[in-house]
Formats: sequence, structure tokens, C-alpha cells
Amino acid sequence: MANEQLVHDEVFFKWLPEYSVNINTIDAQHQELVSILNRLFIAVANREGDKVIAGILDALTDYTRTHFALEERLMEQAKYEYLEAHRQEHRKLMDELDRLSRKHLVEDKPIYFEMLGVLKAWLKDHIQGVDQRYSVALRQSGFAIDAWERQAAAEFDAMVEKTGRWWKVW
Repeated sequence: MANEQLVHDEVFFKWLPEYSVNINTIDAQHQELVSILNRLFIAVANREGDKVIAGILDALTDYTRTHFALEERLMEQAKYEYLEAHRQEHRKLMDELDRLSRKHLVEDKPIYFEMLGVLKAWLKDHIQGVDQRYSVALRQSGFAIDAWERQAAAEFDAMVEKTGRWWKVW
């Protein structure tokens, strides 16, 4: 029991203040992605990966797709000049999630450690790289982030209330 509690108290990816893009809605979604990754880590550490991997893959894919759509809409509305390059980065991760899903579901191969490594590196690099850049650019351009954020948060909350899909896994 003490050993099990230790695993639950540890995290694979700790959210740090320097990951913030200073847009509350986006930061909260990034933190949820990190939380999903940490849930996978805990399941693997407790040797329960086989029981939860399909649900975690589904939740991660669904949540990531929703987050990317919201983030891209923000950049589109703000007329962010590097939107298409950012979309390409998002597509690369979705392609990687598809590849990992196929590897697990079709080829019946273990993907836990590969998935943990890929996602941790991608999230950290993406958030501290291209996400930080668009955040700075939007602020410098004078885009009304606060107004956008109120609208986006309400839309996201309504969608979550309507579907609630990814939380059913936990």
C-alpha cells in the first residue's frame, strides 16, 4: 500500500510555471493533457497499462483534437501569420497518435513507454516553443485575448457538459 501511494504521489511530467502561455483556457487544456499523460504513467507503474491504454488513447486523441481546434481558431481569429506551420505541428502529433493506436490495436504491441516518451517530449517542446511564440505574437498585436478567452471557455465548458467523453475513463 505504501509503495502504491508513492506511485500516485509522483508524476511523470510536472507542470511548471514556465509552460504557461498566459492564456488561462489554453493553459488549463495543456494541464489536462499533462494530467492524461500522468494517468498513463501511474497505470503503467501500477501494472495496469493493459486495462486502461485503450481508454487513455481515446481520451488523449479526443481531447487533443478538441484542444487543437480551439487553439487554431484562436490563431485564425488573431490572424497569426504562422498558423499553417502551427497546424502542421498539430497534424504531426495526431499522425503520431494514430500510429501508436494502430501499433497497439492492430499489431497488438506494447506502446506504453514509447507513448510516454513521445508525448512528454512533444508537449514540453511544443508548449515552450511554438505555443509560446503565438502567445507573445498575439499579445504584441493587441488581439483581445480576454474577450476571446471568455467565449472559448464557455464553448469548451458547454461541449464538455454535453459530451463528457474523456472523463468517463478515470
